[in-house]
Amino acid sequence: MPGSLPQQTVRRRPRHDPRETEREILEAAEELLREAPFREVTVEQVMLRTGLKRPAFYAHFRDRYDLMLRVVAHIGGELLTKAERWLEGDDPRHDIRAALEGIASVYLTQGPVLRALADAAPTDGRVESAYRALVQTFIDATAERIRVEQAGGRTDPRLDSDETARALVWLCERYLSEAFGRPPREDVEKVVSVLEQIWLATLYGGG
Repeated sequence: MPGSLPQQTVRRRPRHDPRETEREILEAAEELLREAPFREVTVEQVMLRTGLKRPAFYAHFRDRYDLMLRVVAHIGGELLTKAERWLEGDDPRHDIRAALEGIASVYLTQGPVLRALADAAPTDGRVESAYRALVQTFIDATAERIRVEQAGGRTDPRLDSDETARALVWLCERYLSEAFGRPPREDVEKVVSVLEQIWLATLYGGG
């Protein structure tokens, strides 16, 4: 037919872009973890939530444990981005507040997911390893920042940087999980202010 598009130029678009499929599966897993403990989340449930076929899952993930590792990595990336305000900032007292506000904002949406993973950790070695590795990332980064602050004369050089970091990070993890991991949720301003005062008092001698 005159004016019609030549046949060889007509292309079918794939039904699902691979990156979009992966994102949908991760989001479905996170949604399910807000509603049920890890032990009850299955591949079948995840794929039903997406409306995709089961083979699509195995094109991106080996099994549900691999999926959980990716969930942990995804949320960990969000948290680390927020924490960088203090980890890489140049106004420590102000940057601590900004970093804690950012981290709290992630917990507001992802708190139930992180709590589900933390609750699963004691009974599942692979989940525990992934979750503790996430926390350790923040401990290591915090310890390094404390050493920088000590070298700059802003923090007491007598502090054990590694153990202080471990105490502060695990305190944050537990407190934020309790505050935002399940309803009723605590007031964000109150939670951030409490953590801010703890970090300031520990590292800089007060508010």
